[in-house]
Amino acid sequence: MARQDGMRNASQPALQVIVLGASGGPREDNVTAFLVRSVRTNWSRGSLVALDGGVHLSAITRILEETQPPGLGADIALPHVLRTGPFAGMEIHSTSASANALDVSRNLVDSYLITHPHLDHISGFVLNTAAPPGTKPKRIAGLPSTISAFKNHIFNNVIWPNLSDENNGAGLVTYMRLVEGGSPALGDGADRGYLEVSDGLAVKVFSVSHGHCMERHAHRGSTSSRYGSTDSGPSVISRNGVRTQSTGETERETECVYDSSVYFIRDAPSGREVLMCGDVEPDSISLSPRNIGVWLEAAPKIASGHLAAIFIECSYDDSRTDDRLYGHLAPRYIIQEMQTLATEVERIRQIPARLEPTKKRKRELEESGRRVSRIIARATVGPVPVDDRPVSPKSMRPPKIIRSESSENIVSSHLTVPTAEMNLKDASILRTPKMPNALRGLTVVIIHTKENFDGKEPAGEKILREILAHEEKAKLGCQYILSRRGQSLTF
Repeated sequence: MARQDGMRNASQPALQVIVLGASGGPREDNVTAFLVRSVRTNWSRGSLVALDGGVHLSAITRILEETQPPGLGADIALPHVLRTGPFAGMEIHSTSASANALDVSRNLVDSYLITHPHLDHISGFVLNTAAPPGTKPKRIAGLPSTISAFKNHIFNNVIWPNLSDENNGAGLVTYMRLVEGGSPALGDGADRGYLEVSDGLAVKVFSVSHGHCMERHAHRGSTSSRYGSTDSGPSVISRNGVRTQSTGETERETECVYDSSVYFIRDAPSGREVLMCGDVEPDSISLSPRNIGVWLEAAPKIASGHLAAIFIECSYDDSRTDDRLYGHLAPRYIIQEMQTLATEVERIRQIPARLEPTKKRKRELEESGRRVSRIIARATVGPVPVDDRPVSPKSMRPPKIIRSESSENIVSSHLTVPTAEMNLKDASILRTPKMPNALRGLTVVIIHTKENFDGKEPAGEKILREILAHEEKAKLGCQYILSRRGQSLTF
């Protein structure tokens, strides 16, 4: 369970997450941004990792303004160790909250893990690069498509000066291109594929879909789709539903799938993890369903008790129709995705104990992932009904699933694969858990809720209320928390 006071207790939480920005807009002062640290590092230099940067310095300053004690520099001598708030235990050296915030950003934060380069996830970080620099460059880590967007569209001397260390830039920012699914050359055992990004923290990234664009243009995203991509070029979906590659020689009219990403963040000493998601659409209405790959990775961690929390977006309430989700989630789809995850957790827990933790167990899980990968890759090839209205980006309407006479097989209105290959025993994406409370002990933190400005029930509270209503029926057993600006959670 999560604690929301930022303080350590007898159970010695391993990870702390500070919410700098909880909203998905449209207000610009509360958009997506987090700080993550291993509690054991005790605020040492470079101990904080930023996850996205829609806001940054201003949010840290505001938290310190609210938690610094009065009388600093007079009744209370400096330096001073804060006793309350998200930064409790951290030493400050100035009476100015803004000066202390700059010290946090300059000395404690080395790396920014970017889920995708939309403005509500990067604008604060970009503007803050104009702050007085430290002695080493800030590191932007992300999928190659994300780094490419920064190079071509942000630090390009047009939108913003080239402050990077590439293309004759100023060298205040350096890029780290992450390997999808983690590099198998790094780590051993449970740590395999994880990349150390700060003292005590290691990460593994997976790409997910954030909707697709209906405009007719050369492909602009999806350089690292886990399913269906090749080394020769990015994966795209043509207007007849067939995957092709976009090359410099020929530009085809295609529907590009926009990539976002999710990060598994691990406290190395304890093995405790949190999963932090960027913007993501439900697999059931996606042209490139990849959430299932994330759930396959997460399920064994939940079953073993190592994955403590999932931070996942839910931008709109259930009144929002599918064609206006724009690559986001609503409460009905939060529960649907959690049911898919719960099914995987349930399946793993039912595997005989004699298979754990042997190599045979690991091979079984890897084969399960490859099997679902093949199913999804086949399922997304074939004629796809396209709404030609100029909405960009947008989600597909969910395909109709028709059950055949055999309860084991299904037929989708846009699948061209034989029904025998889409077996319900393999495609856990299409099943729901049989046992209640499969996700007991897991905390699900709802992020990126979009304000409604209607003067009625706040959007986040309505979204949480609808999720809890779905949970009451689904009985998955997880705890749901609505993120709030300035919140501190420990796991």
